[in-house]
Parts: sequence; structure tokens; C-alpha cells
Amino acid sequence: MNHRRFLAVLLLVATGCSSEGENPGTGSGGAGAGAGGGSAGSTSGAGAGGALSGMGGMGASAGQGGTAGSAVGGAGTTGAGAAGAPGGNAGMGGMAGSDVVGGASGSAGAGAGGVAGTAGAAGSAGSAGAAGSAGAAGTAGAAGGTPTEETITALPATRQEHAVAALAGEIYVVGGYAPSATASVIAYDPDTTMWRSVEDFPGPLQHGNVGVVNDKLYVAGFYIGGSMSNASPQVFEYDPVGDAWDEKAPLPTGTERAAACVATIGDEVFVFGGSRNGQTVAEASVYDATNDSWLELPDMPEPREHCVAGAIGGKIYIVGGRANSIGGFEPTSLEFDPASPGYMQKRPIPTPRGGIAGAVLRNKLFIFGGEGNNAVQSGVFPDVEVYDPATNEWEALPPMDIPRHGLGAAALGERIYLPGGATTEGAGAVDDASVFYFE
Repeated sequence: MNHRRFLAVLLLVATGCSSEGENPGTGSGGAGAGAGGGSAGSTSGAGAGGALSGMGGMGASAGQGGTAGSAVGGAGTTGAGAAGAPGGNAGMGGMAGSDVVGGASGSAGAGAGGVAGTAGAAGSAGSAGAAGSAGAAGTAGAAGGTPTEETITALPATRQEHAVAALAGEIYVVGGYAPSATASVIAYDPDTTMWRSVEDFPGPLQHGNVGVVNDKLYVAGFYIGGSMSNASPQVFEYDPVGDAWDEKAPLPTGTERAAACVATIGDEVFVFGGSRNGQTVAEASVYDATNDSWLELPDMPEPREHCVAGAIGGKIYIVGGRANSIGGFEPTSLEFDPASPGYMQKRPIPTPRGGIAGAVLRNKLFIFGGEGNNAVQSGVFPDVEVYDPATNEWEALPPMDIPRHGLGAAALGERIYLPGGATTEGAGAVDDASVFYFE
């Protein structure tokens, strides 16, 4: 470890969301609950009600509502559709029963894997009953369940502009303002729900560029101490087995920066953009952890910092962020292909913002919070949005319970952990921590 040599050169190191007379619609795909009933019918009649029910494929959209009943709806029991094979489309809404006196209430069907179900048998004529209320819409079927955020054990102290990563089954928080720039590194164990201290970084840092490869954590550039005009090119590797930091090959000469977007593929750490001497940069480079070497990549089409990058399907998606000011949002989304280095524009983020956190879950890129929101006094965005490269589409999810910026995010298993951050633009660090998942 070169911890002592580092301290000798530099004392402070730091960085930076059915009615009467008809059958219900079926539900959304995956684990998402489906929705949808139609409106109540009007006059009375007699007869048996028929139904269609189906099973939605994983990631299908919410089920359609049933059509309106003729007369005062035809109730009777609806026949259930047969389940199809995995990967099918969402089931269609049930057809209205015809001419029955008073229909029974319908309920929403739940989506599951498979093709659309086949028609069920006709229900028997129902006795008079009150009109059922409309089924509720299915929630986030495309993501596979109900998006949920819940509080976890608070940080030992307030912290913002720190780096967050998942390593060896724990969530690591590196540096940041607590409230002054700190060298502290802490780890959260989801099993015990407790935080613990690990070996300090070689010096105070904030806005660190962090990635994990080969079961080791890398900090590749950061802001030194409390200054946001003094970026370091230094790179340090943390080994959780030895609980020790070791200095590695620095960023390419003249490309020192902090607050960059970072993604990892295999044994490589990709660093896009960032800030140096108070100016946002467009530089890109990749670190080979096996050979302890750097390679410069083509610059991004525009500079950006305080952004998010995530690797999905062998490509890297770069979204959000800003340039040179809190309000200088970069709305464009970029796809970078390491196999043929270059950038392709993708669908822009619906709510442009910087100071965001993000992580990859289920082959989608999730974005949380941010700052520069002129619509609220705090200046903080509550938004949670998810990008699906397979469809080149964004989806809005329910907002954060505690809107924050300057936080970090890391995915571990089926959950994304969101420790720390600030609740007011610029400053306002908190010790809150939460976890996001699909229920």
C-alpha cells in the first residue's frame, strides 16, 4: 500500500415512480398487479355474462379495462382464461355481459408470465347487485412489480457528495462532506442492517469517481479536501479482504477530474466527463484493473458532470447531469459502445437535472433525485425515472419519499440502496438512507 507515500505528497485528498354488468380487465405483466374495470351499465336485462381473462408476459403493460355493460350490465361469474407460456402479452379486458338484471362487481385480474389467456366459459346469470367500482390501474408492470422505497438505518453522520458502491455483499460510502470533507469510509450490511467503519481513504475527498471490478473498489479521480477547484488524478484500490488502500496508475495526464459518470464492464472502469478547476469536461477514459493501465476514449459530444452511467448488455448508457452550473442541465442521453468506441443519442431524460444518483437493476437504468428544481423552494427534484435500452423509452415512477441530491446509489441483489444526500439545493446534508425495490 502506498498510503504513506500519498500522505507525504498530499496531506489532504478529497472528492466529490369492474362495474356492474361487465367483466374485469386482466393485469400487467411480470409481478405487476393488473387493473382495470369499466364503467357501470345502465338499464336491466337478462342473460349470462361471458369473460376473457389472460396472463400478461413479464414486463407487459397494465391490463385494459372491461367494456361498458349493455343495459344494467350482465353479471354472473366470469370464466377464467387459461395461462399461456412465458413471455406472452397482457390479457385483454373481459367483454360485457349482456342483458342481465343487475351485475355482480368485477375485480382486477393479476398479470403473470404467458401469452394472452383463452376465453373463459360464460358465467351464469347473476342476481341483482350493486354496480362495481372501476378496477385500479396496474402499477409499473414494465418493471415487474410495485415500486417501493423504505427507510433503512440512518448513516452514523450526515453526508453528501460522497461515492457509493456495492462490494462483497455490502454498500460502501466513500468520503463526502460530513459536514466537512472527510476520509471516512463506512459499509452497510443489509443482513444486520448496521453500518460499520472500514479503513479510511488516504485523505479527505468528495465527488469521487467510484467503480467496482474483481471484488475491489476503485476511486479514480476526486476533489481534494473541501475544494471543488482542485481535482486529483490519483487512483486508489480498496481490498475488502485486507481492509487496505493501494495507489494505482493515475488518470491520463491532464485529465484529472471529479464528479464524473462511472460504469464498469468486466475488469474495466469507464469514466465519462466530470469537472476540473470549476469547468465541466467531456473527456472519457477507461482503466484496465488487470493491467493497471489507462486508455483515453473519444470525448463525449458535450461536457457533463454530476451525471450517471450504467452498463447494460455490453454497452454504457450516460444520462442526466449538468455543465458548468447547477441549472445547466444536459437532457441528452448517450449510448457508448466499447467494442466500437463512439456515441449514439438516445431518448432524452424526461426530467433533466444534475446531482442525481443512479444504478442498474433488471437491465434498466434507474435515476433518483437531483438539484436545480426551480418549482420548489428546496431546489431538489423528487423524481424517479427509469430508462429501458430495449425499448429506448423512459418511465416515471412514484417520487422519492425524501427528495435528495448529492447522494449515491448502488444495486445489490434486487434492491437499490440510497444513502445520504442533501434535502436543499447546494447543501443541507442529511443522515437519511433508504432502499428501493419492487414489491
